[in-house]
Amino acid sequence: MRRKLIFAVFLFLTVFLLCACGGKTAGEETGKVENPYDMFHFTHYASGGTPEEETAVILFEQANSTFTSYQVAFISCTCRDPSVNYYSVMYIELLNTKDTPDEASIRAITFSEGKGLWGDSNPTYGTTNYTPEYFDENFVQPLVGKTKADFDAWGGYKTQVDGIDIDAVSSASVSTSNITSCIKSLFEYHTDKYYADKTAK
Repeated sequence: MRRKLIFAVFLFLTVFLLCACGGKTAGEETGKVENPYDMFHFTHYASGGTPEEETAVILFEQANSTFTSYQVAFISCTCRDPSVNYYSVMYIELLNTKDTPDEASIRAITFSEGKGLWGDSNPTYGTTNYTPEYFDENFVQPLVGKTKADFDAWGGYKTQVDGIDIDAVSSASVSTSNITSCIKSLFEYHTDKYYADKTAK
């Protein structure tokens, strides 16, 4: 009787340990923490307009029946000292309810208000009036209402989406081009996820 009991306990422990080991994820076995954030690639423009692939990280994403709000971290200028240049965090709301993906548009956007972070120089190198407040008035807020189609039609480095005063931000080609490029790629992510049923029709 004692032998049977010992054998039963041994069998139970063996099965338990095998199940526990089998339940481990790859991350647990290597000691690595899996990345909980979604990411997407966008074309980044270095000083002078050299294109290169960079990754933007979606820190926050929450959808309701009307729009999806995002906080997106990305690098803009890479040529300045870290003391005056670091990652930007963009807060942006994109509409979910338009008839087609191309009509999806910006409901709100900010790099401040406690929701975002302006990561480029303040003021922009060589232009004393190009402060975050100046950018907000002359570039960021005029993007409200712009559609995915507007960004798809964008001409790339040193150009602006239709309706933006190119002369007002002509000395900030790197900053404006990278923000525009990041939003263009975010629209792709957004419409793939929230307009998939309309794309299929």
